[in-house]
Amino acid sequence: MDSITTLIVEDEPLLAEILVDTIKQFSQYQVVGIADKLESAQKLLRIYQPQLILLDNFLPDGKGLELIKYTVSNNYTGRIIFITADNHMDTISEAIRLGVFDYLIKPVHYQRLQHALERFARYRSSLRSSEQASQTHVDALFNIQAKECPLSPSPMMRGIDETTLARVRQLFRDEETEHTAESLARLLGSSKTTARRYLEQGIKDDFLEAEIHYGKVGRPERIYRGKSSVTQ
Repeated sequence: MDSITTLIVEDEPLLAEILVDTIKQFSQYQVVGIADKLESAQKLLRIYQPQLILLDNFLPDGKGLELIKYTVSNNYTGRIIFITADNHMDTISEAIRLGVFDYLIKPVHYQRLQHALERFARYRSSLRSSEQASQTHVDALFNIQAKECPLSPSPMMRGIDETTLARVRQLFRDEETEHTAESLARLLGSSKTTARRYLEQGIKDDFLEAEIHYGKVGRPERIYRGKSSVTQ
């Protein structure tokens, strides 16, 4: 299966790093470039013609909307997921009018970003499934773009022990409990990498949710919380 080539346009290095880290969790995606300005984004777009662009709106030399308009006028055939702190309805309306695949408002909810990438992968797969489409196929394509699709139960990640996973679930039974990979590692007596693996399994199993927290000092962190649907 061909990789989904992806260009990241984000001027905040730490957030760009998080986006790369998230994309690496999906084997079908390949990051081909990172741009921190409109000018460099246009150059990388011409070189790589990526199938997906993750795009911020506030850039040092202009707005991401300008890049979207550039792609429209240059017959770009890929799609764009807008990731921006701009929550003005005028911007959202214009982005939708110009055909963005999705619109995520910063601070980005980590699970929401994952779902956007999963939806786009399904969308790409559905487009390639046949040369002609029935009405059912067309309806499915539009539904993939328009809403969150229910996720099928995920298989257990490699290296996951069911007893330890049950312990993690127990630690998050209180909805107000929060942990980072580092704080959970201390409780489990494990490495930070191992703790993150269990946290990600918790998200896949739908008993945890995560968001990216931007502190004043240091790199952004993923904060994990128990979901309200967890049985008490």
